[in-house]
Amino acid sequence: MAIKIHPHAKERIHERGATEDEAILAIEKGEKFPAKFGRTGFRYNFPFKGTWRGEEYHTKQLEVYAVQDNENWVIITVIAKYF
Repeated sequence: MAIKIHPHAKERIHERGATEDEAILAIEKGEKFPAKFGRTGFRYNFPFKGTWRGEEYHTKQLEVYAVQDNENWVIITVIAKYF
């Protein structure tokens, strides 16, 4: 299984304070859940203990939305939540 990242997702990953490696790890190890429009979501919590947009947080949660293309996953977008 290969994991590819759509160009839209690459932009969003960096805008939202995540990395491509974190997005891939979320698919490999995260909680899998059904999402709208036939997509699949993956959720994974990362220890963060840092500052994001001027606020201190301890955890970064990524929600990665992907579609399956044959045996491969294509990441469509990534949402980062901090708490």
